[in-house]
Amino acid sequence: MKKRTFKLLSLALCLAMLFTLAGCSGDASGSRDSSAAEGDAKYNYTGGFDYSQNIAADGRWEGVTALDYVTLPEDYEAITLPEDVTTVSDEDVQAQVDSLLASYATTVEVTDRAVEDGDTVNIDYVGSVDGVEFEGGSTQGAGTSVTIGVTSYIDDFLEQLIGHMPGETFNVEVTFPDPYENNPDLAGKDAVFVTTINYIEESQLPEYNDAFVAEKFAENGGYTTTAELEQAIKDSIVQNNTYNYVITYMNDNSTVSQVPDTMKEYQAYVMLDYYNTYASYFGMELNDFISQMLQAESQDALVEAQAENIEAAAKEALILQAVAEAQGITVDTAAAQEMMGENYETAVSTYGEPYVLMNTMANKVIDQLMSTAH
Repeated sequence: MKKRTFKLLSLALCLAMLFTLAGCSGDASGSRDSSAAEGDAKYNYTGGFDYSQNIAADGRWEGVTALDYVTLPEDYEAITLPEDVTTVSDEDVQAQVDSLLASYATTVEVTDRAVEDGDTVNIDYVGSVDGVEFEGGSTQGAGTSVTIGVTSYIDDFLEQLIGHMPGETFNVEVTFPDPYENNPDLAGKDAVFVTTINYIEESQLPEYNDAFVAEKFAENGGYTTTAELEQAIKDSIVQNNTYNYVITYMNDNSTVSQVPDTMKEYQAYVMLDYYNTYASYFGMELNDFISQMLQAESQDALVEAQAENIEAAAKEALILQAVAEAQGITVDTAAAQEMMGENYETAVSTYGEPYVLMNTMANKVIDQLMSTAH
């Protein structure tokens, strides 16, 4: 909470996202081949993307002088921040505290009250039809946790748990649906499940006090009291608000005569690479994912549909470089290592050093804009 997280700024900005290193994939040894496209198609992404292509060794876009295209707002060196950016309410801080406490919640086993609708309950059961147990109808004593109203069970199985006490064993009577794809032999049949409620699961928040803060955040953050933690939360909210406002202000108030085609094409392939990674999570090829999940006819059609966002991403990158040029901001390997710390080697291996330097410069520009905003 003390320092804004380093972000790789140009990854899939066309999707209105800023991805951290852990959230993206790329392969600096990969390739793209627009010349090998079938027919008249311009985009024929086949996997892998060199994130350092078109980026010079100093982290600036190769062959691009951004100030040839960008007129920066007159007040960009001292942006005025609205009151709602720098003012943080007690409710905003409390919401962050509550979220933080929830991340340290523990689960307790409750046995002294009856089950209520919405409870998470650990149960065991043995199912039978006409007195004969059937395969897959038992927890075999291992226990399973279900949430009434959330977990999907046949008929009103879970609703019949309501009102019963932990430790109680009773019959749950249900009728299998017809048809029943999981086991057609059971379709439409009445079943009895001899069910035991083991316990009710409840989430218990830690007590919020100085001792809790010191235990959890003294080493990682340096906070030992609730007052220190809440001030850090407030500072973090202001910093994030300022970051978002400055980025938006520069995008809205800079005049851009033209965005170089190479930068827009770069962002288009970044988008395709992102979707290729996402498609792999479903075990799909990119073109199948584009047609089935994104409802686009082709890579070209997807790029065309996202043209406005792609140009906005390229425009933002161009504006950030324009500020670097106007302010004489430069970066080198040492600066990137200092900013990224232990992530530096992984980033260079994955994305290439020019790309890492470009992002280092972009972050340095944003830090500069934030430090002079008031």
